[in-house]
Amino acid sequence: MAAPVMPDALLDFARVTVIRDRATILDDFSLTIPLGQHTAVLGPNGSGKSTLLKLVTRELYPVALPESSVTILGQDRWTLWDLRAAVGIVSNDLLATCTRKITGRELLLSAFFGSIGLWPHHHPTDEMHARVDEVLTWLGLPHLDGRLLTRMSSGEARRFLIGRALIHRPRALILDEPMASLDFGAAHDVRATMRALAQGGTNLVLVTHDLSDIVPEISRVVMLKQGKVVDDGTPDQLLTSARLSTLFGRDVEVLRRDGHYHAW
Repeated sequence: MAAPVMPDALLDFARVTVIRDRATILDDFSLTIPLGQHTAVLGPNGSGKSTLLKLVTRELYPVALPESSVTILGQDRWTLWDLRAAVGIVSNDLLATCTRKITGRELLLSAFFGSIGLWPHHHPTDEMHARVDEVLTWLGLPHLDGRLLTRMSSGEARRFLIGRALIHRPRALILDEPMASLDFGAAHDVRATMRALAQGGTNLVLVTHDLSDIVPEISRVVMLKQGKVVDDGTPDQLLTSARLSTLFGRDVEVLRRDGHYHAW
């Protein structure tokens, strides 16, 4: 019998098994993230983080088993359009697909059409432009709306990805390695954006291997290794040298300052 659906859960994975290229990536995996709880899923490369994210985006599906279920906001079936409106995904993979000239405004507008950039058959309305203006203003990026993504810094482009995910006013954002390849200043700006979102009521789920991605608003850390949850608790409980050394399989030193964590 399938596990009961939790309607108050943002994400609910019950006894999920995922096989990719004949390898079992997630094995009898269960995890529930309540709506409103800012959570970090932390683990080394190969721990199953990307597979977990692809279950949410519907790029992957689990093995069909009677006892297995994947629900998002209490539903196990979504149209992609409705799912994108309910849960925003911020993934660096999107930038890799931008193979033609696209401005910042076009990237945001194209979220209304489920495309990457605008095409001749797309006709944005005044209301769509007004929503883009709101997002640009909130992010402090109106001066970049006409700049090509290829002419932006990595940090600017990353904030535009966040803006695109916000277009439909989602209840939650799932961020995949949000500070990857960013310099100090750009990472600082992205963290500030994440904190403002969390403080403004947007549910954050952070998927990362890097402690410095975890902002003070994160109240729960789920540690993932070899496709299984190996630890689950508060940042104070889990983000210690001993636990991280076990998770990553090498000696780790941790420094905490003002709710931020750094490891080396």
